[in-house]
Amino acid sequence: MNMSPKNEVTLVRLLNAPREKVWRAFREAEALKSWWGLPHDASMPTCNIDFRVGGVLHCGIIHRGSEIWFKWIYREIVEGERLVLEQHLSDAAGREWDSPDRPVSTITMLLEDSGGKTKLTVTHAGMASEKYPAENFAQGWSESLDRLAACLAQR
Repeated sequence: MNMSPKNEVTLVRLLNAPREKVWRAFREAEALKSWWGLPHDASMPTCNIDFRVGGVLHCGIIHRGSEIWFKWIYREIVEGERLVLEQHLSDAAGREWDSPDRPVSTITMLLEDSGGKTKLTVTHAGMASEKYPAENFAQGWSESLDRLAACLAQR
């Protein structure tokens, strides 16, 4: 894990699954509901996905008794290799609620073959604020990737 002063967090994981299987976990709503953006004590009852450049991933997350909504806009999709998403805090209707505490940010995910496994590199940039430091995002992504690994093992 690397946290630079440029307001960026990068995590690299070697997942025990072929790249095609990992890619499906990025495309399918039911898979996303079990891992995407979720710390260990969170759930995602709502996940709507329009998987195309310009499409939206819109999810409602329950965390510590509170509901929070996020909207991700797909900015780049290279089948099986790369995703770039623009992240917004939102409401249930998808209206963006960006603020100095929750600025617009960018998530880049790179998938590489590694001997039958998948090397996943996640970079989240521009997300930190005084209220929500980069360390919070590093921990959240680490927990989400733990859940992704568990999800892949069950499928």
